[in-house]
Parts: sequence; C-alpha cells; structure tokens
Amino acid sequence: MDLKGTVNLKRIKGKEYYVHQYREEGVMKNKMLSKEQAYALAFDLRYSKEYDLDELKSHIFKTSVTFSTGLFIALDKYASFKKRYIFKDIHDFLYDDSKKGKVLALYGLRRTGKTTLLFQSIIDMSLEDFCKTAYIKISNSHSFSDLMEDLDFLTLHGFKYIYIDEVTLLKDFTSLASTLSDIYGLRSKIILSGTDSLGFMISKYHELFDRVILLHTTYISYKEFSEVLGINSIDTYIEYGGLMVIENNIYNDVKEVTNGFINEYVDSAIAHNIEHSLKYYQNGDHFHSLYKLYEAGELVNVINRLVEDVNHRFAISVIEETFKSHDLGSLRNLLKKSKDERIRSSLDNLDEEKVISLLMNELNIINKEKQKNKIDENVIKEIDSYLDLLDLCKSVDVVSSTSFEVVKKKVFIQPGLRYAQAKALLEILINQPSIKVLTKEIRNVIEQKLLSDIKGKMLEEIVLYQTYVTNKDTFKMIFPIGEYDMVTLDNDIEEADIYEIKYSKEINEAQYRFLLNENMNDIIEGAYYPIRKRTILYRGESKSVGEIHYLNVEEYLKNL
Repeated sequence: MDLKGTVNLKRIKGKEYYVHQYREEGVMKNKMLSKEQAYALAFDLRYSKEYDLDELKSHIFKTSVTFSTGLFIALDKYASFKKRYIFKDIHDFLYDDSKKGKVLALYGLRRTGKTTLLFQSIIDMSLEDFCKTAYIKISNSHSFSDLMEDLDFLTLHGFKYIYIDEVTLLKDFTSLASTLSDIYGLRSKIILSGTDSLGFMISKYHELFDRVILLHTTYISYKEFSEVLGINSIDTYIEYGGLMVIENNIYNDVKEVTNGFINEYVDSAIAHNIEHSLKYYQNGDHFHSLYKLYEAGELVNVINRLVEDVNHRFAISVIEETFKSHDLGSLRNLLKKSKDERIRSSLDNLDEEKVISLLMNELNIINKEKQKNKIDENVIKEIDSYLDLLDLCKSVDVVSSTSFEVVKKKVFIQPGLRYAQAKALLEILINQPSIKVLTKEIRNVIEQKLLSDIKGKMLEEIVLYQTYVTNKDTFKMIFPIGEYDMVTLDNDIEEADIYEIKYSKEINEAQYRFLLNENMNDIIEGAYYPIRKRTILYRGESKSVGEIHYLNVEEYLKNL
C-alpha cells in the first residue's frame, strides 16, 4: 500500500469500518480495510512521516519488543474478556497528565489476570494511541541495561505508551527502578507488570518512593469473580477462586486447577516470589530469620505447611509438630456420626500412616526430625508478613464473649489453592485398598462428606473476610456453648446483625438455635447494640422462617 493519506474509522448503522483515504491524481480515493490492515497502515503512515520506518522495523532490540502488527495480533484473544474492577485505574493513569513522572505497576501472583488487563487497556486505545504503543516482555536472560537501551530507542522514536511485562525478572530491578520513573516516565507513560509482588512493594518504599501507583491483582472477591467470568456459583468460586482459572474457560491459559498445578503454583508463585525479592534486594539482607531456611532449601516446606494447615494458624506448634492432616481427622469424625454402620466403620481399616506419607509427598512437606533449622517465632512472623503483602492471608477478628478480647484470625483468601490441596487428600484416600473395596455408594458418601466439610469451612472464611472488607465492624463471636459465625455492627443506627453461615441448601432448626439463644443475644445487646436481624446464609433460596431470615449466600456476596 502507498504510504500516503490517512486511516479513518467510520461508524455506519452501528457497524465500524476502516477506510484508507488518499488522493491519487487529484482525486480522493477511499479503500476499505480490515482492522488488522488499518492498524498496520496507520502505524506505517505515522512513523514514515517523522522517522525512518525501515530503520524502526529492522532495529534489533535487546529485549522482546512488540508493536504495530505483532502487537495487534497478540491482542486478539483478549478482546472478548470482561474487565476487572481495577481496569479503570489503568485507563485513568494512561490519560491523566498529572501522573507524568510516575509509573504504574500492576502486580500480583501468577494467573490473576495481569497480562489480560494490560492488553485490554491497549485494545481500548484509539487508533492514534495504538500507533504510539510498544509492549516489552522481559525474560531471565535480560538485564536492566538491555531494557534501558530499548527504552531509549523507543522513547526517542515517539512511543508514548510503553508496557513492560515481567519487569521484576530483572535482577537489578529493585535497585534501579527509579530510572523508569525519573527518566522514562517523563518521556512516556510506563506501565509495569510482574509476578514478584514483594519486589514492587520493596521498590515502592525505596527506589520508587512516591513515584509509583500500585495495582494489585491477587485478591478477587466473589462479586468480581462472578461478574468477570459470568459464573454465579459459590462452589465454582471455592474451587477456582483467586486464580482467574476456570475449567473450559480461557480467561487464563490453564484450563483446570489440579493439585499438580497447585504444587507448582505454590512453589513458583509464592515461595519463589519471596526468595527472589529478598535475594536481590540489598544482597539478601532482608532475609533476616528466613536466610538459614533458604540456604537449607526448606523455605518451600515451611510455606507449604502454612498454606495447608486447615486453621491457618501461624503458630510454631503447627510447623514443629509431626505433620497431621486436619482434613482427614475431620472426615473421620463426620463419618462416625452416620446412621449407617458401614459408613461409620469405613475408615477403621485405613492405613492412616501410609495416607499421611503420601499426602506429605504430594504437598512437598517434611517432618520436624528432617528439618535442619529450628522454626522459631521470628520465622513465623516474617512469613506471616510476606503472605499478607502477597494478599494470600489476611486477618479477621474473633471476639470472646467472656473477656471481649479480640484475637486476629488468619484467613486464606485464595480459595482455589486451599481446595486443590483438599482434593489431593481425597484422591489419595479413594485409592487406598481399604476404601476401594467399599461400595460405590459409600465411596461417594466419603467423597461428599470430605468436600462438603472443606467447603463449609472455606465458606465461613470467605463470607467473614469479604464482609469485613466492606465493614470493619465485623467479627466472629465465641461463646462457652456455641458461636455466631458472624456479627456486623451498624454504628450509624446502632444496631447489630447476627449470622450463621451454612454450606447446606436445606433448612432445619439446628441451624438457628444459637441465633435464638436468649443468653447469647443478651450478651450481644449488652455489649453492643440491639439485634436487628438474625440471618442464615446458605446455598438455598432466600426466605423467612419466623424471625429467622434465610439468605442465599451468592446473593449476599454479590450485594456487598
């Protein structure tokens, strides 16, 4: 095509058309183009007028740089995806002149939609802005000097929007990050992305102090999960939530969360994230108590054990004790309550030692006697703080009805990880000889009991934390004879709501016996406010039974 004229977007009866308009022998010509042709030609037209287009296209970059047709092709599979809530913040940064001299950093664990968000912001650009956009993909083989050389070339050739993906893979990123804001951020809008969350956090308080806007992708609420993926199922959220990975859904490249995927994910996205950030920041000075664990290759073990622990208790006893599956013990207790003797005795002949050994191998966990280094309270506190920065674990309040002491309970807010580990136990269990000889009916009962128990515990934490995010006056209350799964206070009108959270779809009196307990009610009203509502959050239909409100938990979470 001749490099003359302009490329214009026309809208006719709701449809978009790209037209190449140019003069030929004094006559205005109009030629219809495909979108890909239009973007390629618009890019060539712009750069041929101001720069040497051949030099630009033949330039050998040190990193992996994509623009024009190559970038357009890369965008295609992301065009139909719905946008996450933080997309607006990316858009605002790109077109806000007051942000000059700053960079935007989109960070979070793997499989939380970072690259999708980057490409969606490019898709939304005008044709003119797209022509000024370049995407850089960093790999382990690249250096910061390689990146600077490419940025010099791109900014001097008129690129105004530069995306740098996986920038934290650069070993010297945390020590040289200010270069990106102080030099290149004045020439162009620089958007960074990376899986090394701690690297960005360290840079925020040092090299990029007051010069970076951080957007974290790791945490996704049920409401956002539902809206972005179009899935209205709390079960699906429990099984896959937090990872933006769904079976038969291509929002991410992985189509199914399996335990093999989770093991690799915990290692590479969590443990190695911590190692990488601390190793390259000030020559590892920030390892502190973790350094000996890191040197002995035991840091992954400790993190895995903290992730697996069903109560998420960051206490020395959890790490030091010989590993025990809390899920297995819970399952045994549940089955003993069955009216069917065959079900009650189904685990009696189980080789528990073998199951535990297999499970430990699956989860990459070692016992106390094989650990070379003592796990003390400082180690726990450090890992605790890093998991908090990674948006993996957060705290909610648990209040005692006798002392009114507030205890911070850690909740794991990546449900997909937790659930996959429970499934790993299930796979081991159902393949044991003592289980395989049972009838299919009993095996199904065992499977459903285990998964329901796990999902029930997870549901309580999901609701408690996601309510706490919107109302800090939210807590769980423990009584000598029972508990309220959740209490919320409305300080404006001075009223309290009390909740039970059930995985069940059915209604029975046992679910609300504590909500109607006068002694427990009196303690709430004496210490806080009059009770306004008594609610059961469950998976069934919303309805009222006397003064008890049954509310569908999916509806509740979507309305937060």
